[in-house]
Amino acid sequence: MEKEIKITPPEGFEIDKENSTFECIKFKPIEKKRWRDNNDAQIDGYYIHYTGCISDHFHGKNLQENYGVFATEKQAKSALAMARISQIMANDERFGGAVTDEEWKDREIEKPVIMREKDCIFKYSCYTFYHFLAFHTAEQRELFLQENEDLVRDYLML
Repeated sequence: MEKEIKITPPEGFEIDKENSTFECIKFKPIEKKRWRDNNDAQIDGYYIHYTGCISDHFHGKNLQENYGVFATEKQAKSALAMARISQIMANDERFGGAVTDEEWKDREIEKPVIMREKDCIFKYSCYTFYHFLAFHTAEQRELFLQENEDLVRDYLML
């Protein structure tokens, strides 16, 4: 006569097959994968189409080719605005290019910045805390905001 015993691990545990024997069953905690490591996880959201438009209703797996999908439309618009702002800063000589890492390390150099304070655009001067919307002069900051307020609002998600 044959007998069978079914082992049901306690909740949150699994049988440790490497360290168990027929006489002694050992359990180990189930290792939970981080969401970001789960390739079967579903990604839904918005992405920046190659035409520069925001496309919605994306549904796919959590794979590298889908890492550019944003959870919300507002986040996708912010990323698109960030890309456009970076090109303006790099190519429009009136703004002097991006503040360099060396300038950020220098605590003596004042950097006029644009940031978000609650639901408003806020102009501030900073010395060490990095801001993407940073300028070499207050005049550059003013001109940039005057000409590109729509992009600044999208970038700051206002």
